Amino acid sequence: MKLQFSGSPDIPEPRAKVWARLMDPQAVGRAAPGVESLEVIDATHFKAVAAVGVGAIKLRLTVNITVSDLVEPERAAMLMEGKAPGSQIQVQTGLRLEELGSMLTRLHWQAEATVSGAVASVGARLLEGTARKMAERFWIDFAAGGAARPL
Repeated sequence: MKLQFSGSPDIPEPRAKVWARLMDPQAVGRAAPGVESLEVIDATHFKAVAAVGVGAIKLRLTVNITVSDLVEPERAAMLMEGKAPGSQIQVQTGLRLEELGSMLTRLHWQAEATVSGAVASVGARLLEGTARKMAERFWIDFAAGGAARPL
């Protein structure tokens, strides 16, 4: 099953500060729903453990994250591949920062997710709604500076 999402939240910070937070895996991990731990492999590779639920199905995923197409402080891409027993999720995300003023940045993002296995069996409507809410929640939390919770 394929899902597509996009958004363009405005962040009341300079583009350089938003870029620095995007490139900080701990800041991104704090904003991501369900992330329990994050391991930095190198500057562009990370490994996370995340717990997510869709309807009655609860999964604990191991997620490999690769950052690419880096053009500082303008754009980046991320590939996230997660596996749990009986389920797989792959998410490709593109990000672009637009400077709207010295203290305002628009973060354009789009994501395409491919979901298979038990988590896809809960039905397109429920899965799409849950995934959309999680993606929107992530970018809202990120735009607000990330949740205060530790990883």
